[in-house]
Amino acid sequence: MPFAPPPSARRVPAAVGPLAVLLALVLAGAVAIASALAAPAVSATAVPASTGSRPNLVTGSAYLAAPANLVHGHYYSSFPGYADFGLTIDGALALAATGDQNPALTGIVAFLRDDGKDPHGDTIDNWTGIGTRDADGGSLADEALLAEVVEASPRDFGGHDLIAALNATVCPRGGHRSAKCAGPGNYFHATSVFDQALGIIAQYRAGQASAAAAPVRYLESLRNSDGSFPSLIPSTHDHDVDSTAMAVMALALAPGATAAADVTAGVAWIAQRQQSSGGFPGTAGVSVNTAGLAVQALTLQASRYRPQIARALGFLAREQNPGGGFPVAQTGSRASDVRASAQAVGGAVGTSFGTLRRNLTGVPTPTPTVTVTRTRTARPAPAPTRTVTGTPAPAPAPAASTAASTSPAAAPPPSSTPPAPAASSPPPRLHTVADTGRSSVTSDLWWATGAVAGAAAGVIALLLLRRRRLYPAGG
Repeated sequence: MPFAPPPSARRVPAAVGPLAVLLALVLAGAVAIASALAAPAVSATAVPASTGSRPNLVTGSAYLAAPANLVHGHYYSSFPGYADFGLTIDGALALAATGDQNPALTGIVAFLRDDGKDPHGDTIDNWTGIGTRDADGGSLADEALLAEVVEASPRDFGGHDLIAALNATVCPRGGHRSAKCAGPGNYFHATSVFDQALGIIAQYRAGQASAAAAPVRYLESLRNSDGSFPSLIPSTHDHDVDSTAMAVMALALAPGATAAADVTAGVAWIAQRQQSSGGFPGTAGVSVNTAGLAVQALTLQASRYRPQIARALGFLAREQNPGGGFPVAQTGSRASDVRASAQAVGGAVGTSFGTLRRNLTGVPTPTPTVTVTRTRTARPAPAPTRTVTGTPAPAPAPAASTAASTSPAAAPPPSSTPPAPAASSPPPRLHTVADTGRSSVTSDLWWATGAVAGAAAGVIALLLLRRRRLYPAGG
């Protein structure tokens, strides 16, 4: 159907109509161009629920800090009235990674450090068993890691030397110490690769390279021929993405060619397990928390696995619920789960547990010096879009860095120069029109638009006046 002009346009005489229409089109075009150029300045300040390709860490952190989840601002609970100390540390590590809810993180750390009690009177000491014959190496490592991440001293946290207690749980070379451990180098009661890896990370971060040597050898002995690691200790010879991710984060801190080769093989195996959706298989199906851990592992070699990291972040973005939380898996219940959300949010930042830092005091804490024989160059990896400051997320474009960097793109092993806190790096921010040098152009164009509008209005007024004089009866 041919275009039919509106009645008001049809009433303009032929001699006047084309010129008026032309002037109107010029005016409309100028306004449209100016509006298009000005649009980025408006959209850059918005905080979308999700970018579509990366999860929203701001809303994810808010979900973890919500009173409905963080009981009294102190702990998470798997059963009413009982603090789940392992889950609480998972959530704290996620908040440390994003830096979006430092007051909530401070509350958790204070609760654990001050031996806060849940309604049943349990403290974190009951969970770790510190000072008893039932001390649990994995739990001690978890608590020590949190202290190290927030730059508190793990040697004086909650009135305990957590590192000395952790070192004491390493099974001796001469025997298994009954049922406490599976072999020399295993930690007491550490029945999973996850716990074994946590112990190694905590020891290396505390400068205990010598004490960590036997645990590293034991972890290396668990590696499957395809580069993966099993979930349980003693090994059941299964192939588990979560455990492999934790193992490579631990071995990335260890010296030697064997550890380096294990990291490369483990990360490659994780990349091969990625599904078409971008997710990774876990015990509950295509698992959300597994995807978070996989991102942390892949970021150790980010320059090689940028496409896989991007697809994993896209998977997490699609799985994120409007309230910021995440379900357990791609299929099944869509209800948000605190544990899955904690590992998804923290993992999406891409920072290895071996290098994660979040200073809550503003006073830098000296990092113990650990001497190793190999170094790596850290490279940034894909980053979730952020609008607040915090630990830098992985970024798609490579940038120059040094072996001492704690960028989330890689987890370099400790060197004689302690890594700088991640929080000291410039925080990511969205680009605005001013960032691209186009603000002055936009301003000038608006002025030009105003001038054109004024001129057009004047000409049209004169033409209409002329029309009224020439055709008084047609008005």
